Amino acid sequence: MEKNERYNQEEEAIKKMLESSKIKAPENLKYRIMHQIETEKAFTSQRINEQVSTKKSAGNVLKDLTSIFGTMYAVLAVIIAAAYFIQGEAFLLSPQFWGLIVFIASIFSLLWLISRLDASMKEKRLSNQQIRKNNSEQ
Repeated sequence: MEKNERYNQEEEAIKKMLESSKIKAPENLKYRIMHQIETEKAFTSQRINEQVSTKKSAGNVLKDLTSIFGTMYAVLAVIIAAAYFIQGEAFLLSPQFWGLIVFIASIFSLLWLISRLDASMKEKRLSNQQIRKNNSEQ
């Protein structure tokens, strides 16, 4: 019995020591934690948006490249076939024909350049809008 009482007393003493040594959380701890979570969410969403925009821009470059230059090669194939059947092989080697081919290639290259400049300007405009939006939220 004495052993039990002594054990209970020791247990009580340990409980009191533990209770007295507990550190109480500050009053605004919950607010600080919630603020930290919101801040992390904002930064991770910005990173995700940046990654998505870079993937989209890379996809658009290839899409524009294949569609514009694919169309150019199709137009050139039709012109070459028509010139061969109408004028013959000699016309295919003439400077006038090669001038026409270079002119068509230049037009399609300019079209691709304009589309890339337009996409770049749109991307800058969107990023500036996101920056303004994020600044206004803060």
